[in-house]
Amino acid sequence: VPIEVQQSVMVGPDGTEWSDASSMMTDYQQQQMWYAPMTSLASPMEPVFMVAIPTGPFMMPAGMPSVSDMDDAWYDQYYGGHWVAGHHGENGRWGNWRRNEGYQVSPVLRRIWDADENVTLAEVLDVLMDVALDRAGAAWICERVADGDQTTAEYVMFGAQPHVLALAVHEFGREVVTALIERASPDTANNLVSQLFGHLLDLSRHPHGCRVVQHAIEHCPKELQGPIQEELRGEVVSCIESAHANFVIQKCIQSLPRLATQFIVQEVSEQAVYLARHRFGCRVHQRILEHASESDVKSVLAEVMRSRNPLTCDEFGNYVVQHILEFGSSDLQEAVVKTLLSDIGGFGSHKHSSNVVEKAMAVVPGARDRVIDAILAHRGARSPLAALASSKYGNFVIQHILEDCTLVQRKELGDRLRALGSVLRRGFGKHLIPLLGKSDFRGC
Repeated sequence: VPIEVQQSVMVGPDGTEWSDASSMMTDYQQQQMWYAPMTSLASPMEPVFMVAIPTGPFMMPAGMPSVSDMDDAWYDQYYGGHWVAGHHGENGRWGNWRRNEGYQVSPVLRRIWDADENVTLAEVLDVLMDVALDRAGAAWICERVADGDQTTAEYVMFGAQPHVLALAVHEFGREVVTALIERASPDTANNLVSQLFGHLLDLSRHPHGCRVVQHAIEHCPKELQGPIQEELRGEVVSCIESAHANFVIQKCIQSLPRLATQFIVQEVSEQAVYLARHRFGCRVHQRILEHASESDVKSVLAEVMRSRNPLTCDEFGNYVVQHILEFGSSDLQEAVVKTLLSDIGGFGSHKHSSNVVEKAMAVVPGARDRVIDAILAHRGARSPLAALASSKYGNFVIQHILEDCTLVQRKELGDRLRALGSVLRRGFGKHLIPLLGKSDFRGC
């Protein structure tokens, strides 16, 4: 559990100190209850206390009634000015506690839980935040917005507009915002999206906020061109390194005009090789290959192509090289194919580069025949064919070749494989025998 750590010692509000989680849990088991201070991730304005009771640990805001005064246990987290509490009652429903108040669930939300068909939008808008930050409540609003017309969406938008930022960073509230952006009229959607300006970078790095930004880019690209460039300029690489913001960068490349994404291309090209080998950066390279102009692609891939040998064998870089084969120009494709043919046994036997070899044979015209010729260029136990047949990954390359080659090529490959004898019968080579049998090759 997240607990405030002071000089590697966990300190409770009563002054109790724990040097490690084990001793803390020992105290918990002995006393059946303990408290430890923590700070809310969404808002550091007030302390939150973690309380463990016999049924398990829950978070509570300071000032909330003690457990003994409550009917049940509550799980609380601060969002948008509310203590949004998970009520684990007899029906397992979700409820709210307002900060330092004895306010419980609004009657409107309780009626939604009970599937009351007479609940109206007007009633919901009076307690919008209570409803929109609840799973069932948010689903109720999204359903009404999806089934209604633009007037319905604009009616809900009128009540939601002051709370857009709070909704955007909530796991249920964000669904309301994205539904409004999708269903409202262009002018109304633009007004809602404008509430995000000045916060685009922070929202892009947020697990829920990034989804709202992506939706806004997709549905309001013209409105966002200027703010995106202004707020993300100089932060492109850090955004790509983020598990959440990298999707925003990808959506910009996919949906915004090319002129509006020039700053992304420029910053990516400055660290092209590093990003090509990055878990998330390789995805951005793929989107650039798919959507950018030929000149932009060349500027980004200039350094990548000079490092294509190590990238072909890289855990993430190999995906970039595969995309070059599929979406790159003919000269880029030719350069990659020549690299593979220079050591077909080595590249074909490698865990990652073997995928690149298979991609080349699948998408580059004439590459399959050239690969087969390179494999058959030498004989013996040290030939490329022997290396591939005995390799954990290379034998898949041979399998795919046998499944889709000419009869002449299949016969030549079969004769060479039978000549290897022991290589074919041991280790990974044994997976090739059934394929040779299908091709009427006997004696293996």
